[in-house]
Amino acid sequence: MKKMGYLGPKGSFSEEAIHLFLATQPIFKEDPPELIPFSTIPRILLACNDMEIDWAFVPLENSTEGQVGVTMDTLGQTEHIYITHEFVHPIDQCLLAHEPMSLDQIERVYSHEQAFGQCRDFLEKHLPNAQQITCLSTADAAQKISSIRENWTAIGPRRAAHLYNLHILKERIQDINLNATRFVLVGHKLAEMSDGEDKTSLLVIAENTPGSLYRILGEFSKRHINLSRIESRPSKRKLGEYVFFVDVDGYVFAPPIQDVLWAFKKENTFVKLLGSYPKALPDERIF
Repeated sequence: MKKMGYLGPKGSFSEEAIHLFLATQPIFKEDPPELIPFSTIPRILLACNDMEIDWAFVPLENSTEGQVGVTMDTLGQTEHIYITHEFVHPIDQCLLAHEPMSLDQIERVYSHEQAFGQCRDFLEKHLPNAQQITCLSTADAAQKISSIRENWTAIGPRRAAHLYNLHILKERIQDINLNATRFVLVGHKLAEMSDGEDKTSLLVIAENTPGSLYRILGEFSKRHINLSRIESRPSKRKLGEYVFFVDVDGYVFAPPIQDVLWAFKKENTFVKLLGSYPKALPDERIF
C-alpha cells in the first residue's frame, strides 16, 4: 500500500484537509493510501525525499498569516520531490477546553504558531492575560489539554473536539472569517499537464546586486507570463541574501516558461523547479 504523510496527530487541520482532498481525486478513491501522521513538517518532507513515504501533504500558505516558512525552506533544501497538486481548505478556529468555563477563568492557551497568528485579535481582546504555549500542531494542543484538569484551553478544529472529547467554548475565533490554507501534495514525479489550467512553482536565487530581481521578473513580463505569487525567504547562508519562491501561470514545458528558464541559464541565475501542477478549483465556502 502507498503511504502519504501529513502533520498529525489525528484531529489536525492537515488531517481534516487530507480526507477532503483525497475525496476529490479519482486515483486515490480507487487505491487509497495509508495515512501516516508526522510531528513536524520537515520530517514529512524529508521522509518523502528519502523515499520512506510516497507523498507528503503539507500546508504552504494561509490567507491570514501568509507563508508557512518551514514548508518553503524544506522544499528548497530537498532534491527529489515535486509539488503535484494543491488544495485550498477553509480554516475555522475554535477555542477548546476539557469542560465549560468562562473566558476570564482561562490561564493558558495551547496551539500552533499559525493558529495564534490567525486569532491574534481575539486573544488580545478576550484573553490578554492567558499564557500562550506553542505546540507542534493544533491537534497536538488539543491532545495535551484533554487529559489535564486545569483551566487550560486549545485553539484548533472542531474535529479535534470530537476526537479528544473536548467542549467548544467559542467557534470561528479567527480574525478574518474567510480564512483558508493552501495545502500542497508533494511526490517523486512531476505531474503531467492537466486538461485545465496549470501553474508552475520555482525557487530563484537573485544576486545581491542592484536590479537583479527586476531583471528576473522582467524575463516573465516580456513573455506575458503572469506571476500569481512571489515570496522571499532568507537563504540561510549569509545575512542579506534571499531566495525567491515564484508561482507562474502555465505548465513548465510550455514554450514561454522554457524560454525564461533558458534565459536564466544563460545569465547563470540559479533556479529550481518545485513543481508544475493543476490549479486548485475555487471553493464556494471560501469565495
